Amino acid sequence: MRREPLERTIVAKVMAQARSLGWWVMKTHGGSYGTVVGLPDVLAIKDGRAAWIEVKRPGCDPTRVQLHRQRELASFGCAVTTVTSAADARHFLESLQ
Repeated sequence: MRREPLERTIVAKVMAQARSLGWWVMKTHGGSYGTVVGLPDVLAIKDGRAAWIEVKRPGCDPTRVQLHRQRELASFGCAVTTVTSAADARHFLESLQ
């Protein structure tokens, strides 16, 4: 039986993928004391463009508050997506270039 990777493992691969494409990346900690609830897991910045990436395990979906936060960020002109793999993140980030 194949086990799906842990979310933190996917996050690490997504961040490495973004860095390899020349993006500055930061892991957010949405919901921690003093932070905004529902922020996507990864903030990537390149050439003045902010891209937010929510990472989920395959078969899992963002929560209602996460979807609300994604719509809010998009309303300010940010690119936002949900991915389940580093390959998904690569396609998203390449589409922004």
